[in-house]
Amino acid sequence: MSRLSKPRPGIVTGVLLFLCWTDPVISAESKTGQQAEWEKTVAAAHKEGEVALYGQARYGVQDAILAFKNAYPKIKFNFIGGQGSELAKRVMAEKRADKHLVDITIGGSGTQVLVYHKGGLLAPTGSAFVLAEVTDTSLWWGKRHHYADSENRSVFMAQGDVADRMGAYNTNLVKPAEIQSWWDLLDPKWKGRIVMADPRWAGNIGSWRYLYYSPDLGPKFIKRFLAEMEITFSTDERQMIDWLASGKFHVYLLAKDENIDLGVKQGLPIKSLHSQKEPGSITTGSGHISLFKKAPHPNAAKVYINWFLSREGQRTWQKYTGANSFRTDIPKDMLPLGQAQVPMEGKQYLMTSLPQYEEVKPLRKLVDEALGDARRK
Repeated sequence: MSRLSKPRPGIVTGVLLFLCWTDPVISAESKTGQQAEWEKTVAAAHKEGEVALYGQARYGVQDAILAFKNAYPKIKFNFIGGQGSELAKRVMAEKRADKHLVDITIGGSGTQVLVYHKGGLLAPTGSAFVLAEVTDTSLWWGKRHHYADSENRSVFMAQGDVADRMGAYNTNLVKPAEIQSWWDLLDPKWKGRIVMADPRWAGNIGSWRYLYYSPDLGPKFIKRFLAEMEITFSTDERQMIDWLASGKFHVYLLAKDENIDLGVKQGLPIKSLHSQKEPGSITTGSGHISLFKKAPHPNAAKVYINWFLSREGQRTWQKYTGANSFRTDIPKDMLPLGQAQVPMEGKQYLMTSLPQYEEVKPLRKLVDEALGDARRK
């Protein structure tokens, strides 16, 4: 029987030395190549001189978006803020006139998926990634990048909060025990005492997708709620908070978290309303970023996207918005609810920005029918 010969010490040592020498060389070459590409991109961005972004102008979100100016002062930052539906009208008018004026958009998933992506206006966001801390999926929740569009490549989801918050209530008029579930809102005593944003807005559809696709709520709840409860709709988020605080309305549903938190900090008699019965979801809020095709400043757009998705950019996003970044390598103690906002690895959530919940035609039809029934009463 043959025996395996024992390796000579010199050979083993030589192999180990080779591995020790080559691994750092390969790593260094990779790092040098990436750094060179990044420096080249930044230099080209400086030559372009500017970047144009259309995004939401709400409290906190705009501050986070504009922080780019401090990081890259040599790149002029042209920002136009507004509601998603308003910005969509502007973008579509520009595109029809064959004007390509905007590079990037940041905001809710509704407008980006239903208008820009379906209209074929978006490029793959990943085509702009340069920095390793952005491309490395192990640094993101779920060990991957998340996208809201059906092709999983354009509408990048950077933000995700565990949510069971239904909205807010006036602490002088409502006892927490009175509303433990969404179904409790069908009690006749709340009729005419609820205010919220119009569900027909494209930018507001994300929250309604949760209600529609939730196995505990669904079309039955939505139809009864809209048809029976005499809801008041408003386009002014600040006004709805003021109405709630003054007692004009008892409950403000689907209020933005940052608006509630600001009102609480200001000492208004309002408090968050949480569902104690229906399971939570992950809300991605305003934390979606997309790159337009034919971006007028492609290199500056790359710099912005990499900065926004970097550790620095996402720490800034968390700081100003109070929303959880899907990055897992940044501290979460700055979040208003700390780890309670952070999704757990391996746990299942209803994430309504995902492609399987993209179809909203049946939801829109249901909403129109329910509101029609309400008007006929």
